[in-house]
Amino acid sequence: MNINEIKYRDQVIRTYIKNRNWDKNNEFLLKQKLLLNSDQLLPKYPFVVEDEWEVEFGRSDSGLGDLIFTDGNGNFAVVEIKYIDKLNSGDTASNRRTKKRQKVREQSVKYANIYRENNFVKSIKAFIFTNENSEPIKIKKVIENGKLILK
Repeated sequence: MNINEIKYRDQVIRTYIKNRNWDKNNEFLLKQKLLLNSDQLLPKYPFVVEDEWEVEFGRSDSGLGDLIFTDGNGNFAVVEIKYIDKLNSGDTASNRRTKKRQKVREQSVKYANIYRENNFVKSIKAFIFTNENSEPIKIKKVIENGKLILK
């Protein structure tokens, strides 16, 4: 992807998400917040190049990634966005939140690896953005005893 295509994609995606006023679900509002404030929240990656991208080309049933940012020099950030319901209480609600947090972490790493395999990238980082944090959280991958552990 050359810099002209990157800038074009950035302009189209930003305009679309900024002006999309009919979708008021919590997860979309988080995405909109991240995109409108990305210069402060992800300053190393000034361009957004993917929105709701197919993890496997032509197979939306295999998953859709949320956003991908780039610095324009081959460095990318895959960001998965999830809204965590903090209002419900009890063991079941707590377990659901824990599972959702783990799932979004796993998705961000999985999707970053798939994007890296299918595109020319110098580096790729996985991030999550939820309503529980004021900024995207970088996911660290650690391999212990041959098993991938997310931190």
